Amino acid sequence: MLELYHAEPAANSMKVLLCLKEKNLDFVSHYVNLLMFEQHQPEFLKINPNGQVPVLVHDGAIITESTVINEYLDEVFPDTPLRPANPLERARMRIWSKFVDEYLCPALSMWGWHILVRRVAKALNKDELEKALARIPLEEQRDKWATVAGESFTPEQLEDSRRRLAVSVERMEKILGESKWLAGSTYSLADVNSYSMVAGIARIFPDLLNERTAPRSFEWLARMNERPAVKAALAMPNRVPETLRALGVEQ
Repeated sequence: MLELYHAEPAANSMKVLLCLKEKNLDFVSHYVNLLMFEQHQPEFLKINPNGQVPVLVHDGAIITESTVINEYLDEVFPDTPLRPANPLERARMRIWSKFVDEYLCPALSMWGWHILVRRVAKALNKDELEKALARIPLEEQRDKWATVAGESFTPEQLEDSRRRLAVSVERMEKILGESKWLAGSTYSLADVNSYSMVAGIARIFPDLLNERTAPRSFEWLARMNERPAVKAALAMPNRVPETLRALGVEQ
């Protein structure tokens, strides 16, 4: 049996939801409300002591880290393969996924924290915030919550993250000028692992990714949006709006 602990269909949760939908795998969905700190509750920490989603549980075995989860799923369930058969393209898939994980995603994440999570942190009183911070197992995550609860990231940090996103789009444009998909001639985990991040760039910074400034990436995103698996993944629960309303945060 497959079980997935995940948040809304965005960021790293979306990566695994999309992989599962592309492979048409049945799974038990466990929604974890990150804005209500459910990822730091004792029950969840027993599953992932780092207090992060997504987490895949396969017949009792626990797998963490979205990129690793997707490769695991493709290896264990080889029907509808999402890793290229060509060794060179498979290497390109891993190189691009590593770039997304280590360069693109952190840059986009900073803006997500600044725009969305900051509003939640500001809505907490001092006592609520201190209790929430005390339950966060990873120091880096505690620091980010404390940062956005205060003055947030500096203008210089935010601008550098925006620059990294522009670099990411430029690199993507170059790749797509040479091949249809991000690892080569076939749709692969390189595309699956990138979708939510690229969609996030287009949403937050439409000036960086549009039909004029990044035509190949824009066309790739349009093709991705039409995939039945993308539509199915996006139909998964998204409780951010209702959570913001419950916290009294303006939307």
